[in-house]
Amino acid sequence: MSQEGRTRRTGWYRILANLRRSSRRGYPSRMILMITILASGAVLSAPAFACGDNPTHLGFAFSGPQAFQMQTPAQATFTSTKQDHDASIVGFWHVLFVSGGQVFDEGYDQWHSDGLEVLNDNALPVPANGTGNVCLGVYKKTGPRTYKSKHPAWIFDATGTLVGTTVILETLIVDRSGNHYSGSFEWINYDLNGNVTSDTKGELKAERITVDD
Repeated sequence: MSQEGRTRRTGWYRILANLRRSSRRGYPSRMILMITILASGAVLSAPAFACGDNPTHLGFAFSGPQAFQMQTPAQATFTSTKQDHDASIVGFWHVLFVSGGQVFDEGYDQWHSDGLEVLNDNALPVPANGTGNVCLGVYKKTGPRTYKSKHPAWIFDATGTLVGTTVILETLIVDRSGNHYSGSFEWINYDLNGNVTSDTKGELKAERITVDD
């Protein structure tokens, strides 16, 4: 117990002892009762802490009624709604690229929580091994359910010879269900000297793939 606590306890015992002596000496009981009430109020109004503890030591301090204010129903609803509508792109998707009303590319796209993305698509030329093109990208979140990605890749011809590079730029919005996304893309091809050989723009849409599909 702290020194302050021991002092209060000793003072309380002294008050009781004095009251007993006053009673024996014939002081009116009404006066004794009044003194007892005042003394009790003074003791009970003092902060009570465990032995050796104080608000600073415990890591908190009372700051008045506002310290106990709770979140209002409106605030709680807003927080919950915001979380429910902020669907993530993380997962595995079947994606379709469309330009000029025609399918330009199709693939399986995997988005990871660390900001990396892996695309396995069938854009020409397709490698002779028949597994499709596998390439990597990065992405970041730019707003609620909105993402921006950059996807560089190598271009090989049908014989496996390196002939250039490509960059796929995407802007995506995941729907509120979290099971579809759509957006726009720009697909820029370069030769080995860095000259643009084609620049294709269009729309894309994707559907989430899950274990139960």
